[in-house]
Amino acid sequence: MSLNQISKVYATALLELAQEANSLESTEEELSTLVDIFFSDESIRHYFLSPLVDPSEKVRTAEKSVQGKASEIVANFITLVVRKNRFLYLKDILEDYRTGVDRLKNRSSLRIVSKDSLGKEAVDRIIKSISSKFGREVRVTEHTDLNLIGGFKIYIDDFLIDASIRAKLAGIEEALLQKKIPVGAFE
Repeated sequence: MSLNQISKVYATALLELAQEANSLESTEEELSTLVDIFFSDESIRHYFLSPLVDPSEKVRTAEKSVQGKASEIVANFITLVVRKNRFLYLKDILEDYRTGVDRLKNRSSLRIVSKDSLGKEAVDRIIKSISSKFGREVRVTEHTDLNLIGGFKIYIDDFLIDASIRAKLAGIEEALLQKKIPVGAFE
């Protein structure tokens, strides 16, 4: 089974449980919080990924760490993921779960990548434009990429809108290369 399939299988199972319990959003919030905690602290991440730590000890630690801090569905899910040695896939599972919730809620995922934060007004204009164009609600995440010269990129579902300076320069370069310049034109 490929890595992508593993996260999808777990995310689908969690999605079905959360849908039955009518807790799609709350499950997502809890799982997101726990994934952030687990992966933001390097010592926690190394503990659960270490082959030197006894697997049953990892399960007990996971049970204790989520007990009382998460719903029964999320607590049992985290314990299952640790027991099946799938801790490494938690971030991917969360992303696949979010995609599933978006699909069920007829919502699109919108990711804006720019060199610097665009500001609330610009983001609101982008959201309004995209939601009217696609005819659905959007969930927005904003990221910065210091490698961009300027401009921004918008990822929505399977589409990319590249309004970066680098893309514009590449377009200009391509246009110049396509034009045939007669020999001796610059002499």
